[in-house]
Amino acid sequence: MSTLHARLATAYAKFFAIHEIKADPILQLMHGAILLGFLATFNGWQFNPATAVESLNRGHTCWPFFQSCGDWFFLTMGPFGSTQPVFFMALFGLIMLAGFFALTQRWAAAHATVLVLFIAKIYLMSINYSYKGNYDYYHTLFTLLYLFAAHKKFFLQLSLVLCYFLSTAAKIGPTWILGSYFTATTHGLPLVPWGLEPLATNLVIVMEMLAAWLLFSRNWWLQRSVYAFFIWFHLYSGTLVGFHYPTIVLPPLMILFYQLRTTPLQAPLSRGSLLGWAVIALMCLGQSIPKRISGNELLTMEGNFYGLYMFEANHQCIAQTIINGQIVRNFYSTNPRNRCDAYDHFFRNKTRYCNQPHPVALTLDHSINGGPFYRIIDEPNICTLTYQPFSHNSWIKDETTATPVGIPTKNVYR
Repeated sequence: MSTLHARLATAYAKFFAIHEIKADPILQLMHGAILLGFLATFNGWQFNPATAVESLNRGHTCWPFFQSCGDWFFLTMGPFGSTQPVFFMALFGLIMLAGFFALTQRWAAAHATVLVLFIAKIYLMSINYSYKGNYDYYHTLFTLLYLFAAHKKFFLQLSLVLCYFLSTAAKIGPTWILGSYFTATTHGLPLVPWGLEPLATNLVIVMEMLAAWLLFSRNWWLQRSVYAFFIWFHLYSGTLVGFHYPTIVLPPLMILFYQLRTTPLQAPLSRGSLLGWAVIALMCLGQSIPKRISGNELLTMEGNFYGLYMFEANHQCIAQTIINGQIVRNFYSTNPRNRCDAYDHFFRNKTRYCNQPHPVALTLDHSINGGPFYRIIDEPNICTLTYQPFSHNSWIKDETTATPVGIPTKNVYR
């Protein structure tokens, strides 16, 4: 190894705290859990035209704070090209390579390979508004801390518990306190008898908001009881959301909290811990954004996706796009997971139809938790409108100004 190469390798290892990974089997196992997360994520994104240039003419949506994301597309799919599937198979190869480096204890190389995967994921997420599942946030958070933070294990543990805590911000309301997300469906909550949905949903709130912190406890019974609950919780969640979410979250939970603490929890306050604390602060800031925007975020969806939002409400919606007196798009969704985002409908219609001379009218009726449909958008020409990503948009009506226009039927979860 040349002197320059050795110096670069030493500097890289020092900057990214590779010594922590070499010394801690927990972090080495987290390396594998993160690779499993990349595999689950990229498997779901491969062959999805949403990351290819062809989607720009098919109603693609950019993030509200990055509405020019179309300028950053370069991947193509058949019959126009094949760089998108080639790109994803290259990422698959890097996942295998990162695993090989870990098996051979070459942790700097393994870390660098994960860094390349992380950059690719950030690029793909930044150009596609639909890649905002909470499991994507969890995995991105874990990878960010694993790659860049000092005191990696502490901040990984803290971030997971804080995710549980912050997720309750979206659950404090009728959706979970009354169980109305599930009572508004035809089949209720799987394995829970009718009428007991509020008991189950409130149990989850208490466990995520309060009991999750006991994962740090040195008391064997307390820590192991909470540990077992969350393992069960993620296995149960798969009956609703499938394998993806449990694949992302359950392995880190089992790895990070398998060992019982033998010493009191001590938060690192050194200069090297600043990045970890900055990430924690950013998590709290993102969760607070929708609370700072006037109106009911569950109805308008303004700011809703900057923080954790899983199962925040049961949604149904009807949207119509009208040009020159003709309905050119008639959208109806009874899927409670389709959050009927006003911005998504606005952006898709504006980019698709506003290149012609006629005004583009848009209406959007939104129902939450089986309540009335409210007409939150009723605009004669959306081509003249803009969307503010961090404040209320006056052309989106909230619960005080929207007009009720109908009653939904009970829907089904999937």
